[in-house]
Amino acid sequence: MFIDKSDVLSGVFSTLRLETRLYFRANLAGAEAVRIPPESRRIRFHLVLQGTGWVSVGAESPVPLAEGDLVLIPDGAAQVLGAALPQVLTPLEDAIARGDLAGGVLSVGEGAERILLLCGFAGFDEAVRHPAMADLPPVIHLRPSHLGAEPWMAATLRLLTLEAGLDGAGSPAIVARLMEIALIQTIRGLAQGGETGRNGFAAALMHPALAPALRAMHQKPERNWRVGDLAAVSGMSRSRFSARFTDMIGVPPLTYLTDWRLARARYLLRESGDSVAQVAARCGYASLPSFTRRFRQRFGIGPGAFRRQKTSDS
Repeated sequence: MFIDKSDVLSGVFSTLRLETRLYFRANLAGAEAVRIPPESRRIRFHLVLQGTGWVSVGAESPVPLAEGDLVLIPDGAAQVLGAALPQVLTPLEDAIARGDLAGGVLSVGEGAERILLLCGFAGFDEAVRHPAMADLPPVIHLRPSHLGAEPWMAATLRLLTLEAGLDGAGSPAIVARLMEIALIQTIRGLAQGGETGRNGFAAALMHPALAPALRAMHQKPERNWRVGDLAAVSGMSRSRFSARFTDMIGVPPLTYLTDWRLARARYLLRESGDSVAQVAARCGYASLPSFTRRFRQRFGIGPGAFRRQKTSDS
């Protein structure tokens, strides 16, 4: 059964304001490895341009890396990058303090074993948490040789590697956009299982009953949805729909709807020319005071002040 999930995912990523930036190239050699500190609310990535090496995240076993691989590390977890095992750890801040970062290249260690990586992160609106980002595996390792069933992802990784290798005019911007495509493709692929595992929200987008309810909430957040209405859209009983939705996505249906409305309101206040009252109406709030109260409770600032703050920052 084909389920159109593109509009939901597109809406999620545009609302979260996905933005990718590059840190540096890391040229690591021998047994000296770099320990990168935690940094919340970011998905770090490392693209292997040359050589082989390892990445370790928390208590997870070290992951072997080879040329063309892409590793994604959600939620800004601390990690260790190196060319060989066992590793002598050097904190990133210490490596930078001693002058190892120059000309956009971090060069650490000596030895025959070498790995060259392109390192960066994908950031989101830090005030908004969405289930699509909440249940990602601690490490997502994409290998071109294992992507036979996902030729679009294999093509993206190939383009990433080629463009990063050019290092020409405009390459950083192109690489950043390709990385965003790779991230979206990865989360879409999580619904399929396989190498990348399984994500609750992504799996819900493929669920024949839950997907219509998610699309309905995303397409018409202004509607006065009740659990019974959403259950009817899904063709399930009210109790069964509520239990299944909560189990897969991690929050009850109306909690998800409230979160989505407020996230969209935040996006519209930043990006649209609608008045605060119009934004409130578009996001399902007939009462402006009620919208203002909810927005302030969630984000610690009123919608009008938020808009003025973002306008002055731009």
